[in-house]
Amino acid sequence: MSPLSKVFTLGALTLFISACQTQPTEVVRQSDVLIPATFSQDQAAQGSQDISRWWEQWNDPVLTSLIEQGLQSGFDIRVAQSRLAEASAISRLAKADLGPQAGVNASTGISKSSAELSSTDRLGLPGGAIAPLEDRFRTSGDYGSVGFAAAWEPDIFGQKQSDADAAAYAQMGVQEQVYGAQMLVASQIADHYLQARAAKKREAIIDSTIATLTEFERYVQLRFNAGDATINEVNNTKSKLNAARAQKSTLNAEYAANVRSIAVLIGQTPQNFTLPKAPKDIFTGLPAAPTGQTPQGLLERRPDIRANAALVNAYSARLASAEADLLPRFSINFLGQGGRIDIDSDVPKLSGWGSILNVGVQLPLFTNGRIQANIDNADARLQTALLEYDQTLLRALGEVDSAYQFHHALQEQQSLLVTAYRQSEQHASDARKLFRYGYHTLDYALRAEIESQELRENLLKSRLAQAQMLINLNKALGGGWS
Repeated sequence: MSPLSKVFTLGALTLFISACQTQPTEVVRQSDVLIPATFSQDQAAQGSQDISRWWEQWNDPVLTSLIEQGLQSGFDIRVAQSRLAEASAISRLAKADLGPQAGVNASTGISKSSAELSSTDRLGLPGGAIAPLEDRFRTSGDYGSVGFAAAWEPDIFGQKQSDADAAAYAQMGVQEQVYGAQMLVASQIADHYLQARAAKKREAIIDSTIATLTEFERYVQLRFNAGDATINEVNNTKSKLNAARAQKSTLNAEYAANVRSIAVLIGQTPQNFTLPKAPKDIFTGLPAAPTGQTPQGLLERRPDIRANAALVNAYSARLASAEADLLPRFSINFLGQGGRIDIDSDVPKLSGWGSILNVGVQLPLFTNGRIQANIDNADARLQTALLEYDQTLLRALGEVDSAYQFHHALQEQQSLLVTAYRQSEQHASDARKLFRYGYHTLDYALRAEIESQELRENLLKSRLAQAQMLINLNKALGGGWS
C-alpha cells in the first residue's frame, strides 16, 4: 500500500469512528427572570435620558474636573485596564491554538577523531610489529544540518474554537469590570465631594448656633446671678454650647477625610491636595431624576449584569469544550531534515534530505470517568453562573425602583422642610422684634433662633441625602461610563 493510500485509509477510519460518537450539546443561556416592560416608581422622573456622563448635568465645573481626573488617572481604573490587558493576551493565545505551528532548526559544528589499533589488532601485522604512528586513523571536518517542522491539530469538532470563545467571553467580562470601575469611581468622587461641601455648610450653621448659645449662656448666667434662674438651667445651656463646639470639631475632621478620599480616587497624594473653592451651592438646583429608562435598557447598561452574561457564555463554551473530549482528536505532523558532513580526508562529502508526514488520530476509550467528571463540573459551573446572573438582575431591578422611590420621597421631604425653615426664620425675626419692644424676654427670641438653625441643618441633611440618592439612582441605572 502506498503512503498516500495509508493516509486516506486512516482518514476514512477516523470519519467512520466519529460518526458513531455523540456530538457536543449546544448550550443556550436562558434566564428565568421575567423582565417587566417599565419601572414602577419612575413616574415623577423628568431629567435627561443621557446618563453616561450624568455629572455634567450638575453644572459644577469643580466636580466635573475631579471626576475627569479620576477617570483618567485613578488607580482603580488603571488596575482594571491592566487586568483587561492580561485577559486580552490570554484570548489571543487561545485563538493562536487554532492554527498550525511551524519552525526551522539548524545546527553546525566541527568534529575531530582519531583511532589506534588495539594490541589484538597488532598481532595481525607481519611479525607482530606495531603500526607506525603516522598510520593511525585521524579525521577532522565540519558538519551542518537544517530542518523544517510543522504540526497542526484540525479543530474538526470545534473544541479549540470553544476554548477560544470561552477566553473571548472572559475578556468581555473583564472589559465590563473596567466599565464598572469607571462607574464606581465617578460616583465615589461625587459622593465624597458632596459630603465635603455639606460639612463646610454645616460648619457655618454650627457657628451661628454657637454664637446664639453663647448669648443664651450669658443671659441665663445673668438671670442666675439675679436669682431668677436655677443652676440646672445654667448647666443645661452650657451643655448645649459644649455639644455644639464638639460637633464643629467633628465636622472639620469629616471634611478633611472626604478631601483625602477624593485625592486618592484621582491619583494624587492626599497631603498635597486641596479641594478648590465651590463655584456655586451644589445643593440648590439639583438635576431631576433621569427619565426614559427601561428594564431592558438596564440589561444593556449595567456592567455587572453584562459581566455576568459574559461569564455565562464563557462557561457555556467551556462545557462545549469539555463535551468535545468524547470525540476523536486529529493531528498532522511534517518533519523535513537536510544535512551534510565534510571530512578532511579522501572520504567523499556526505549530504542528504529526508522528510516524514504523519497523520494521527486519538480516540478516548477508557478514562476512568475523568471526561464525564469534567463535563459534570463544567455543567455545574454553568448552572451556577446562570443563577448568579438571575440574582444580579433581580437585585438591579429592585435597586432602580428603590432609588426612584427614595429620591421622590426626599424631594417631598425637602419641599416641606423648606416651608418649615422659612416659617421658622420668620418666627425668629418676629421674636427678636417682640423682645426689642418688650413683649417677650430674650430667651424666647434666642430659642426661636436655635430652632430655626436646627431646621436649617435638617434641610441641608435632606438636600445631601437627595443628592446622594440621585448618584445612587444613576449608578443603579448603569450610568457613569461610556
